[in-house]
This record gives sequence, structure tokens and C-alpha cells, in this order.
Amino acid sequence: MKKKLFFLIFNMFLVGGLWSPQALNVYAQEIEIPGYHEYFETEKESIDHWYGIARGTYLKEGICGIKDAGKGRVSVSGTTFAHAVCDTIKVGVYLDESTDGGKSFGQIGSYYFSENNTATCYGNKTNIPVTSGRCYMARGGHSATKGSTTESTTTRTGVLTAS
Repeated sequence: MKKKLFFLIFNMFLVGGLWSPQALNVYAQEIEIPGYHEYFETEKESIDHWYGIARGTYLKEGICGIKDAGKGRVSVSGTTFAHAVCDTIKVGVYLDESTDGGKSFGQIGSYYFSENNTATCYGNKTNIPVTSGRCYMARGGHSATKGSTTESTTTRTGVLTAS
């Protein structure tokens, strides 16, 4: 009886281990490429332009921007560039707002753009209603995927006060 119970428990663990969802997952390789940022800022606009320095296989550049569109509105944009045509190029732009003069920020909007079988992806959202006098910034998430390899980076603009 003990032998049957032992084999029953052993088989349950064996079958459970073989059918484990973790054993069936296929993971893509994700690589964050080193680079440097160049910032462009005026009273009405802020842009972060990231350049990859340790040439990745795919990801080349990422740009994120925010612009004061006037009358309590802002516009955000993002672009991702690859060295070659990729399966998927993506850019996500996140709009953050500060209610304490720029000391801390909370996300109030997110905008996602994706292109297949290309080397560039651009997207923008214009005339987003915001509160005049508050501080805003945009963050970008950029990725290039070819096969099972995804290369990614992030960008972040400076702080802009909405008029």
C-alpha cells in the first residue's frame, strides 16, 4: 500500500513538472542598448534624442517630445529608428503631470504606436487637454524586434509648463 501511494505521489509530481506553464514558455532575448541623450529645450518645447553608441544589431535612435500647444493643451510625439528593417518597431509615449511645481510626477496619458516590417515608427497625439500652469513632461519607450531579439531604450523630456 505504501509503495502504491509513493508511486501515485511521485507520478503526480512528475506529471505536474512536465505540464508546468514555466516549462512551456519561450522567452525572447531583450537587450537594452547603451547610448547617450541630447536635449533640446525652449520655453514651448522639450525634446530628448537618444543615440545608440554601442551599435546594437537593430535599435539605432529614439526621440520623444512634448510641445505646448497653447490654451491648456499639449502635444506629444515619439519616433524609433532601427539600423535595418525589423519585424516590429514600437514607440510608446507617456504624458506625466506634476501638481507640485515639478517635484514629483504622475502619469496621466499613454499613447502606443507600432509598425511592422519597417525601420521607423512615428506617432503623435496632438491637442491633449491639460491644466494651464501645471508642469508636464513626456517619457518614451522605444523597441525594435527581429525574430526573438528585442532591443529597447527609454527617453524623457525636460519639464514644460503649460500655458
